[in-house]
Amino acid sequence: MKGTRLILALAAALFAGCQASSMGRLPAGLVDLYDNAAPGGWMEIEADRSGRIIEMEAEIPVSALPPAVRAAADRELPGGQIVGAEREIVGGRHGYEVKKRKDGREYELVFTRGGELLEKEVGLSRDEAPRAVMDAASAAMPGASFKSVELVERGAEKLYHVKFTRDGVSYKVALTPEGVVTRRVREQKAEIEIPLE
Repeated sequence: MKGTRLILALAAALFAGCQASSMGRLPAGLVDLYDNAAPGGWMEIEADRSGRIIEMEAEIPVSALPPAVRAAADRELPGGQIVGAEREIVGGRHGYEVKKRKDGREYELVFTRGGELLEKEVGLSRDEAPRAVMDAASAAMPGASFKSVELVERGAEKLYHVKFTRDGVSYKVALTPEGVVTRRVREQKAEIEIPLE
């Protein structure tokens, strides 16, 4: 299990736009994600260096997936086993992620509540990723140990996420198919406490 983790500058992300009289407010949607997250599950926030939220997601029970999302996942990737689920907010867009395992490969399919496919991630072996991607990712994280690689497709856009560990810490490098690094992040464990309703 990933555990609760926040990516990059959590404090800046959560309290961006702080006012002098208070610490500010949590990003819109975070409390809802928290309320619907699987008890004991994890949440993730990714921010840029200015503190702007890029993405928020939370693990949810598979039983919480809307029927249209489950049906769309079965149409997109027939067979296999659903092994996890998430709710996520990316750029104000709400979605549901279905994690599936089929023929020894991991897939993550992100849909709107109505079942429109927004994103598809496919776990690859190191040898299946383009050499330019792997060489650039390794150069971006010197001294790190390779962990995994995924092909991420959003419509016509394709990216690769290469994950590493170094000194017990997890990192992710995002790259174009040509091997251009678009971002590097460190995954940081954190704790979120919000009063129950």
